[in-house]
Amino acid sequence: MLHKSIKKALGYAENQPDREVLKDWRDRTSRVCKPCWELKYCPYGPLVEQSPLLPAELKGTLDWLEYLKNALHTGRIGGVRKIGNKERAKLRKILEDRDQLVLRAVNNVRFELLGERAGEGLDSLFTAPLPPIEQYRMPFEADVTETTSSASYVMFIATHKDRVDRAIEDEKSRLEAAIESGELDETRPLDAGRRRWFEKNIKEFVEHDHPDTVPREFREASCNIFGHICPVFFAAEALTETNERRRRGRYIPFKTKIRVVRRDNYTCQHCGVHLRDDEVEFDHIIPVSRGGSSEEHNIRRTCFDCNRDKSDHVDI
Repeated sequence: MLHKSIKKALGYAENQPDREVLKDWRDRTSRVCKPCWELKYCPYGPLVEQSPLLPAELKGTLDWLEYLKNALHTGRIGGVRKIGNKERAKLRKILEDRDQLVLRAVNNVRFELLGERAGEGLDSLFTAPLPPIEQYRMPFEADVTETTSSASYVMFIATHKDRVDRAIEDEKSRLEAAIESGELDETRPLDAGRRRWFEKNIKEFVEHDHPDTVPREFREASCNIFGHICPVFFAAEALTETNERRRRGRYIPFKTKIRVVRRDNYTCQHCGVHLRDDEVEFDHIIPVSRGGSSEEHNIRRTCFDCNRDKSDHVDI
């Protein structure tokens, strides 16, 4: 029996029969597939976060609540994990690099400031909605090479010099302790904003609002990164097809088969075994059941065993 929270999240009526919901959802998810599977790119960007989230399963939610309770009891969030020799070596290099220490310290101070602002009543910092799509702007190329000489860092360090200096010393002590003990302490103080949010979640928890399980058909439609249902399953329609529509179904034209065999050089694209003509198997990379087409880019040659082992999994 489908839990009412699953139906609500996906826009179905609570009293709609399970059979109808599953039939509609399977049909919807078999007509299109996630763009990221075919494009290696998400055209929705952060707007995925405005798409519905499936409800959390009960067991995972109970485990999460225990974590919240422990955080409220200890006054800290995060955890401690064991590290090996490779990570110890990386931490030693960070300790020898002043710029790396400053960057890490600045990020720690920014995290603290965010929590303090939330503690002043700005709870929307954790759940702020995105602006309308025509107003949203983000540089395509993310700047992942910031240094302590970057303008934003220079300004931030100048504004919060005392805090940054303390954070540098704290970070040094933390990394030195990790190298010595083999355990990296990744906990942080629990700020007022998160404390209120944790208390709210514990207070408002209702056990029967959470399903024991979420069927695979629904989970597979979720974004692999953010967890939200991929918007394609709500937005796609016949009008969004190009003039040359996608070839749906399991039928693969003879010309396509010949091109795939030549392209793949008579070799199983999974295990690498060279195949004879009578050993030809054609595999849909993205299964038809999950929205994959029968066009050349979605077909590859495999051996019998590899094709059967794959079943309806997506292996890209």
